[in-house]
Amino acid sequence: MITSRNICVLLIILAIASGGYGYKLSGLTEAEQIFISATDKVAQRGDYSMSVVGALKKVMMLSAHEIAEDVSESKLSQAEKESKVKGLTDNLNDIYAYVRTDRDVMSKSKAKDSSPLLAAVSESVHNMIGSRSSGWYIFSVILGLGGAIILILKALNLGRRSTERLIHSFFLVTAFTSILVLFSIMLFLFVEGMPVFKFVSVKDFIFGFEWYPTDEPPALGIWPLIVGSGAVTLLSSLIAIPLGVMTAIYLAEIAPTKVRDIVKPAVEMLAALPSVVIGFFGMVVVAPFLQDTFDIAVGLNLFNASVMLAFMAVPTITSISEDALYSVPTELKEASLALGATHWQSIYKVMVPASLSGISTGIILGMARSIGETMVVLMVAGGAGMLPGSIFDPVRPMPASIAAEMGEAPFHSEHYHALFAIGMVLFLFTMVFNLIADHVSHKYKQVGSATL
Repeated sequence: MITSRNICVLLIILAIASGGYGYKLSGLTEAEQIFISATDKVAQRGDYSMSVVGALKKVMMLSAHEIAEDVSESKLSQAEKESKVKGLTDNLNDIYAYVRTDRDVMSKSKAKDSSPLLAAVSESVHNMIGSRSSGWYIFSVILGLGGAIILILKALNLGRRSTERLIHSFFLVTAFTSILVLFSIMLFLFVEGMPVFKFVSVKDFIFGFEWYPTDEPPALGIWPLIVGSGAVTLLSSLIAIPLGVMTAIYLAEIAPTKVRDIVKPAVEMLAALPSVVIGFFGMVVVAPFLQDTFDIAVGLNLFNASVMLAFMAVPTITSISEDALYSVPTELKEASLALGATHWQSIYKVMVPASLSGISTGIILGMARSIGETMVVLMVAGGAGMLPGSIFDPVRPMPASIAAEMGEAPFHSEHYHALFAIGMVLFLFTMVFNLIADHVSHKYKQVGSATL
């Protein structure tokens, strides 16, 4: 029998085990010891004007040399030596990849003295080790606190009313935590985005026709990006809404059970496809097909992106619309049929109006997903920051610009703040979609047959 005491003991045991595993991970592995030793040796040689990449290559070459020497002197068999060398080399490559992503290391591109650079490399490895174990320490603390709280509550032997108040307080804190996280993200977005208006006015930023953030002075007009996002969202919605709603009606009211059992999982599988896979499909299959069929210059364009986004929005629209149709009281459909209406008349005059709230919510949420999607539009929209003249012109929606340029924008530069300002605009667009969905769901809410 599972009791609160058994759960408490289990949590404490898991906390101790997690802490012990974290302590085990806090030690240096053999590859890390070799890498740090090689870093110290390179630093002692006193090489000057050394770039980050050059320093890391020297450390990696010296580390590989030391591994080869240590393994060759060991008494292992040839197969064991090859296996050990491979394992240590793989670990070295992981360390190298981590250090290359460390901003503190990469910011020291060149220096008169190489010691600060190599000291930063060594510190980066120690940070990697610390972060590797700290996660388990935090997990251990959470489990330990959970066990301690259960133990304290068990010891206090609270009454029913006190227990309910405690549970109510717990859910209240959880809800406010979600709000706090959302507010923190929004605050960070606006704090990083607002400084761009020191360099460009709001009107020129929103309605400017040129986006050249690396020029001197930079041109920071995002109107083509806004139009690109709007055009892609609109065209994808024109494709996805009929497909999604009609599929939902078919599955809920028309399809036989055997067909529904096949079609419904197939539609939901579209939601399980990663966006990068859909984007890759649009690049290698849809783009050449559009070029050959319509005799256009480039297959990566607004229409291609809209079709791919429609495929991503259909599962959302279908799932929510189908649930809305299932939630309609059976008495409405039976009454319509009893009055002599055909099956089709009952669907479009009774079932669809009664479920309009859920269908509208599904449509708007599907459109919101289209406007916020990044990977697909980055891969298949064409990447041209210009106003489209037709559906076969390349465009560059706002999410694609942020994803493509954020890694190259200097920290706290005009370009950096401009990208966060684009994020602000995108956030406002998405918030408007959600507010509209909430309004529609309440306006057309069906609570019974009397409200039809």
